[in-house]
Amino acid sequence: MKTLRTRMKTLRTRMKTLPALPVPDRRQIAGGAVFLWVALSPWVWGFADNHAAVANHVALVFGFAPLALIMVNLRPAAFVTLLGGLWLIASPWLLGYATDHAAWLNELVSGTALVVLSANAAGVGSLRRARRRPPRPAGAPTGVAKTVRTSA
Repeated sequence: MKTLRTRMKTLRTRMKTLPALPVPDRRQIAGGAVFLWVALSPWVWGFADNHAAVANHVALVFGFAPLALIMVNLRPAAFVTLLGGLWLIASPWLLGYATDHAAWLNELVSGTALVVLSANAAGVGSLRRARRRPPRPAGAPTGVAKTVRTSA
C-alpha cells in the first residue's frame, strides 16, 4: 500500500511539472471548416447539377484550402485566401449560376466568412487601428516623450 501512495505522489508531482500544451489557433480550424462546407454545399443545397458551380467549388477547395490551414502562420497565405473569399462571393454572377437562390446565398455567406477570417489572420484590422493615433497637440515636438505635470 505504501508503494502505491508513493507512486501516486510521484505521479502528481510529475503532472504538476509537465509543460502546458499550446492552445491551437482556432482560425485554422475555422478556415478548414469553411472549406469543408464549400466542398459539400453543392450537394447539401442541391445545386450540384450546375457544372460551373461544382467546378468552382472543386477548384476553390483544392487551391485555397491548404492556404487556409497555414494562413495564421504565413501572412501572404491569408491575403491570397482573402482573394479566394472575394472570388467566392462574386463567382455566382461571373460564372452564371446566380439564378439559383440557394447557390448565390451560400456563396455570399461562406465567402464573407472566409473574407472576415482571412482578414483577421492577415491582421488587416490591427493595421488600421495602429494607424489611428490620437492627434498631437499643436506645437508639440515629434519624437519627444510627453511630460507629466503633477500638482502639489
